[in-house]
Amino acid sequence: MTYDAAKHHRLVQALALYVASLGAAMLTEWLSVLPGSGLSLWFPAGIVMAVLVVTPRHIWLWWLSAGAAAELTGNILWYHHSWGHSAIFIAGNLLAATLAASGIRQFVRGPFFFASLRRTAIFLFFAAGIGPMISATFGTVALSLSYNQPLLRAWPRIFLGDATGAVVAAPLALFLLGRAARRLSWSRRRILEAAIVIVAFAVIAAISLGSLFPFAFLMIPPVLWSSLRFGIAGGVAAATALTVLTIGLTAIGISPFFNVDRFDGLNHEAMKLFLLVTNTTALLTGALCEEHRAAVRKLFRTNMNLENQVADRTDRLTESEARATANANLLTAIGEACPDVIFAKDCDLRIIYANAALGKVYGMPAEDIVGKQDSPMMLISEEYAALRANDEHVLATQQPLIVEERVTSADGITRVYRTSKAPLYDADGTLSGLAAVAIDMTAVKKAEARERMLVREVEHRARNLLAMVQGLVLLTNADTLKAYKDALSSRIRALARTNGAIAAADWQGAPLDQILRDELAPFDDGSERISLDGPELIFDPATAQSITLVVHELATNAAKYGALSVGSGKIAVRWDSRMEGGDELRRPARMLHLVWMERGGPPVAAPQHAGFGTTVITTFGEERPGGSVQFAWDREGLTVIMNIPLNSEMDAQSASLNDLDLV
Repeated sequence: MTYDAAKHHRLVQALALYVASLGAAMLTEWLSVLPGSGLSLWFPAGIVMAVLVVTPRHIWLWWLSAGAAAELTGNILWYHHSWGHSAIFIAGNLLAATLAASGIRQFVRGPFFFASLRRTAIFLFFAAGIGPMISATFGTVALSLSYNQPLLRAWPRIFLGDATGAVVAAPLALFLLGRAARRLSWSRRRILEAAIVIVAFAVIAAISLGSLFPFAFLMIPPVLWSSLRFGIAGGVAAATALTVLTIGLTAIGISPFFNVDRFDGLNHEAMKLFLLVTNTTALLTGALCEEHRAAVRKLFRTNMNLENQVADRTDRLTESEARATANANLLTAIGEACPDVIFAKDCDLRIIYANAALGKVYGMPAEDIVGKQDSPMMLISEEYAALRANDEHVLATQQPLIVEERVTSADGITRVYRTSKAPLYDADGTLSGLAAVAIDMTAVKKAEARERMLVREVEHRARNLLAMVQGLVLLTNADTLKAYKDALSSRIRALARTNGAIAAADWQGAPLDQILRDELAPFDDGSERISLDGPELIFDPATAQSITLVVHELATNAAKYGALSVGSGKIAVRWDSRMEGGDELRRPARMLHLVWMERGGPPVAAPQHAGFGTTVITTFGEERPGGSVQFAWDREGLTVIMNIPLNSEMDAQSASLNDLDLV
């Protein structure tokens, strides 16, 4: 056979319960022989009930068997009831303990049975109410059968004895088993208080119980004090001490409950009722104290948790505020450093944030704009209407919007902004306004307009250049193919140089002095044989191309036949512009006066027929109304005097880019 440690352990526990129940039964038998009617306090049922309450149901048979064995032993040793009557007593006591323990376990949950007023009340209801009713009923039946005692007289006496025994024995047993309540933490102060309570308890007990006068009620204050100060432990200790003192002093015949005449033969019932009331009061008061202490501990823990939470939330709030401040400073710094316009508006279109760039647009500090609306006083009415319509569209649709907006700033310049607007929401998701970033696109728009103009200009000049090249091809004459190629190539190269100068000036035109220097550069040996004198004049591309051919023909003719054909020849070119003419019918016109003078070359004479060069020069000078060209074929050298009206096309090249169409 194998050794079953658990079974052996339960057997030892059952034996201990048997001894405890037998001792309690012996105490009951001893009390029953007290003077008078006998004191029947039944303690064994309370002990068994306490053990059943704290142990699993599947081992209850062990404890019930131990209790039954103790009662049978007591019947053999002291009671001497018949076996049938004894069986009724035992059945009633065990059934009462079982039903009371089952009821307590059903309604009381948790490790400690006196931790609250509700649990203690339930415990007393079953331990001092339901259980004693059952055992008293069985005991009354047994007594009526064995001793012919009246039921109405026997039942209350047995009920009081069983209820008082259960109220005394069961809490003490649970306390010894460690299931009554939490352990006390004994400090020096608490030990001193316990000693004072014991001394006071003994003194009051000597006064109230150690005489034949009915001063037993004086024991209530120390009992209450013990329960209130030390909780359920003090209540159980006070109830036990009071029970021992009351029974002991009654047994020796000096307590108020010893006098039979005072209670009309019910002195022991009065004592049991006194013990039942005081013990119940002690337990309820102790439970109330435990509940209060638990509530205080819970409140303390809750308060500590709240303090920790508050401290934690305060730290987090402080940290959040610091982060928010840092983020706000960062965003403010970014907004102030950003050259683009950044602003935000509420649902009433009042500006709630504006960076310095917006302040520059309105010509006032950004802080002076905050809280105000865009208004016709700040903007041109058409611009204000367009901006407001875009803002209202974003608020109505709650959708982002990218749009181009025109704003005339405080300096009077109209700028084009590419504005991105988006709805703005608060923390709970409610629409609170809009935020926007506006990028100044004025320079881009001007560049685009300028590019479009240049494209149109290039297209126009290309057609003109092709027409001019076509004219060169048709008008160039030569005796040989090689001479034809050379003449045509030089003229086309002259046009190419001028077009290069025009392109370098973004197709705005070419200056006259640069045209002259480019055409005369091959003949300038640094000996100052070529001199140029005149103000700076910029020709439009068409005029620059035409005058380039004129200068090219003059330079080519001088190189072949005139001053540049010999080393001693010189050329002087002088020009100026002036306002001339004008009457009631015509406005004054700006005229170019240019003189080409050759000296030091071979003698010259007027040609017999007009060649290509003469035709180009004459056509350039005379094709414009009021223009003229004069040739002086002197022996000292050729002189050409040109008076050319300058059309408005050249003046347009100096117009401001602000006049360009930006759309």
